[in-house]
Amino acid sequence: MLKKFTFVALMGALVTASFGAGVANAATERNGSCESGEFCLYYNSDQAGSVSDFAGSVADYGDSQPSCYEFKSAGNGQGVCVKNNAASVWNKTNKAVTVFYNSNYGGAKQTFAAGAKGNLKAELKNENASHRIGDAGGDPDPAPGTYPAPEANPHPEATAKAPNATKRTQFIDDQIASKTGEKQCWVGDYRSYESATSNHNTGNALDCTISNAIGTYPTESQKAQGWKLAYWLQKYASKLDVRYVIWQGKIWSVARASEGWRTYTAGTGVTNGHYDHVHVSVQNPHGD
Repeated sequence: MLKKFTFVALMGALVTASFGAGVANAATERNGSCESGEFCLYYNSDQAGSVSDFAGSVADYGDSQPSCYEFKSAGNGQGVCVKNNAASVWNKTNKAVTVFYNSNYGGAKQTFAAGAKGNLKAELKNENASHRIGDAGGDPDPAPGTYPAPEANPHPEATAKAPNATKRTQFIDDQIASKTGEKQCWVGDYRSYESATSNHNTGNALDCTISNAIGTYPTESQKAQGWKLAYWLQKYASKLDVRYVIWQGKIWSVARASEGWRTYTAGTGVTNGHYDHVHVSVQNPHGD
């Protein structure tokens, strides 16, 4: 069924996501206290200074407020963005955790066994950009978990007019819903401020709401949820006929796949920077 991004639908997404988030985050997520089941980064060496506690993997800590992950507790570094500012860690999860020099789990790395605590090595001290829970130092699929493979998209390139989706786009929407469980994806209303041949206006793009509502930043677990979807779309781009994906101020495209996830420069802020929703554009006659 073709869908339209309406106020009613958005409110439904808000109610559903809000109650869901309440259950998932009912414990002590991101409260500045390093507790059992969390991976914690410290501003100073030897687990001193302000702490930033995480319940899941993070592909990019963010560069500046208000979108970055910051050190939470009282002490040296409180309020400072975690990226490139951590000196030590405490892994209170039951899995190995690897800290990476680059965003999206790349570059130099250091692995901490379950229950271990220690200082970041010189190459990573104040040079940390991401961490992955359940990573013992190898190079597994970068997504925090995985979804089943989708079916191949059988539909040719085409155009429609928003809020209608092309058959190719609707197929991706259906595959997202059936394989990942994400059901808040929309073409959106026609955008008079965009070109008539834009991806959204021609029914060749979807926005999948990940945060509690459009206009609000996601929780840590929602960020991981969004990255799981984004990496799935990247992994199966050829099978689904995906053109590019945007999430958390990062863009990955088929045309520049060798460059990995790049900084997205066409928009900033919670919505235009794609911090509250995953955007996926579909291969189409008009391109970008």
